[in-house]
Amino acid sequence: MKVTVYGAGNQKLYTDELNLPERYGGEAPYGGSRMAMEFAMAGHDVILAEPSREVLDDEQWSMVEEAGVTVTDNDKEAASEAEVAVLFTPFGKGTFSIAREILPELPEGSVIANTCTVSPVVLYYVLEKELKLERTDVGVSSMHPAAVPGTPQHGHYVIGGRPTAELDMATDEQVSRCAELAESTGKKAYIVPADVTSAVADMGSLVTAVALAGVLDYYYVGTQIIKAPEEMVEKQILMTLQTMASLVETSGVDGMAAAINPELLVKSARSMHLLDEQEELDAALKKISDLNDDVMKWIEGAEVKHTDLVAAQALTGELKTVMGDRAAEGTIRKCMRKMFE
Repeated sequence: MKVTVYGAGNQKLYTDELNLPERYGGEAPYGGSRMAMEFAMAGHDVILAEPSREVLDDEQWSMVEEAGVTVTDNDKEAASEAEVAVLFTPFGKGTFSIAREILPELPEGSVIANTCTVSPVVLYYVLEKELKLERTDVGVSSMHPAAVPGTPQHGHYVIGGRPTAELDMATDEQVSRCAELAESTGKKAYIVPADVTSAVADMGSLVTAVALAGVLDYYYVGTQIIKAPEEMVEKQILMTLQTMASLVETSGVDGMAAAINPELLVKSARSMHLLDEQEELDAALKKISDLNDDVMKWIEGAEVKHTDLVAAQALTGELKTVMGDRAAEGTIRKCMRKMFE
């Protein structure tokens, strides 16, 4: 398979600031350059496109080239034979700019796979006009490493499959191609809806894991112990998650915490401790009860801004009724892009 990886990864960030060798192990070069090396060692024809030579030292560049990777600083030329173009590129606009630049150069049936820098759905929305009018053959997926490539924790990839929304982002063959590429390096490939990849692969997966444990705990207590109707329990879960998400969006994490009031939350949540084995709730109560003075001052100094606490899916449904499907879809896409621009 012919593969191009865009972005070698900033080694100073990985080694000097994050101190990956000591904290997590592995060996530099980390990031996109390590992905390229692993693809090449698996037998693929690999190009690494990186305009900034200084992100790796000479010894690290030698390791990349000795692994069989061809290095270039020309993004367009690197795209000309890429069956898979992997974007290990800057967050937000930088990735959009590179994707737009290489799109016309990609061969027939190529697939663009982003990593951790932007949601694949947002990338699709950014390229949607060109993909529908000029390059209907090119797909958009994800090959999220879910850890820094080069560390022992990088044992799997998260592949963006068919999204929950009705979007034809990539063919089944293009998605399978990404999975095949990932598995050829000895790593497991998980195919999930493209619009879910960020929640289970990005750094935010920590939030997802803790929230899911809380949701499952409350769902069990609500439906099996309190015997509340399932619909009521699910609406309370929805209201809680939506409230937190909306407050973070308008007021930041400190504003959300100020509105919730940690002391009040602990007292209320203790009343939901109905079983001996609610370890997740025990851990959360301890964590929130032990916030130090600096954190409390940070929270108390926050501003809680105007927030419309509405369920997002209900709002989009209403928009489609009032504006019509096409206008509403355009508004939804614009709001998605704004999260990253």
